[in-house]
Amino acid sequence: MNFTVKKKLLSALTVCTAALCLLPSCGSSDTGSGEGSSYISAAEEETQAATEDEMTAERRKRLTEAVEGYMEQYDFSGAVLISVDGVTLCEYSHGFADKANATPNTPNTKIELGSITKQFTAAAIMMLQEQGKLSLGDTVDKYIPEYEHGAEIEIENLLDMTSGIPDFLNTMIYLNDTGEIDMTEPTSFDDVLDFANTNGLLFDAGTQYKYSNTNYMFLGEIISRLSGMTYEQFIEQNILKPLDMTNTSMNMNNADAVGYLIDGSEGDKADTTYLGAAGEIVSSVEDMSKWLNGLLSGRIISEDSLNQMLSNRGMGYGYGWFISDNGYYWHTGQSMACYTMDLIDLNYGINVVVLSNVDDETVETICTDLRSTAVGAIFQ
Repeated sequence: MNFTVKKKLLSALTVCTAALCLLPSCGSSDTGSGEGSSYISAAEEETQAATEDEMTAERRKRLTEAVEGYMEQYDFSGAVLISVDGVTLCEYSHGFADKANATPNTPNTKIELGSITKQFTAAAIMMLQEQGKLSLGDTVDKYIPEYEHGAEIEIENLLDMTSGIPDFLNTMIYLNDTGEIDMTEPTSFDDVLDFANTNGLLFDAGTQYKYSNTNYMFLGEIISRLSGMTYEQFIEQNILKPLDMTNTSMNMNNADAVGYLIDGSEGDKADTTYLGAAGEIVSSVEDMSKWLNGLLSGRIISEDSLNQMLSNRGMGYGYGWFISDNGYYWHTGQSMACYTMDLIDLNYGINVVVLSNVDDETVETICTDLRSTAVGAIFQ
């Protein structure tokens, strides 16, 4: 399916319909020359622009009222942003980024993204494929020969979580909780590699789906080895800077917000190296809106690459995106004490970002409900 074209067509139809609804009447005027002329005068262009401004203002008003009414039912701490056709229509923030200093959350507060980072990693791999530096059908041993099972796994298996490699991060979190390791101390890819070599495969690559952060840690290493720079440097130069994401960091220790558990206590800390290409980015809802709009507009990867990222190969997971049966795409993120989710609905041109500095899975309900709220407030 051609997702970008589909979005453009539906968005254009929606804009036209909404504009017609806002106009008291419609008429025709033959101001051009020749049969079937579509000439528009300067005065008509001004009227059209004014109508679109009115339409945007009306959309924003309806959506803001609906979102504020919806959010009243939750003790939410964090920020929310909803955009339609690339235009921000609603921003909402609540609670404290830092309770001890009474610092409020804002749309610019940097919060740990957790696994939403995987979207950036997957896009970076697609960039390298477009540059001819790799193919998704390449086996991992071509780039990481030290990995004992590399010849059995293709890069695509890493992207769509069908590699069978066990999860390094969740194992380390367990060991941290039991006091066997200290996750505030840095780790390295050598540790990840040793873990993967020691623990073998859970199943033959391509035969099953199982979410594993190790897949994206391997992808981060491949990005580094092929680009000649660190994973972090590659993302900064090729995604953050082009999209002017100045309020985003590749080090989770640079978060503005303190992460809290549901009981109000501060969550555990982890060094950024434990999450790496699987979950180390911190960002704000405003910067994440830039990311989604940039990704969907072709500023980062081609339309063909985006189609590949969002394609369902039967497991319900694309490349850094879960695929909903309801026609939208999403990913959650969970660090040691934050919970996040972003969502794109190409049928309506709606993007939703929900970043919370509380480890509360209610974020998933909020994000999907806000999508429905946006559809109802704007299009129905």
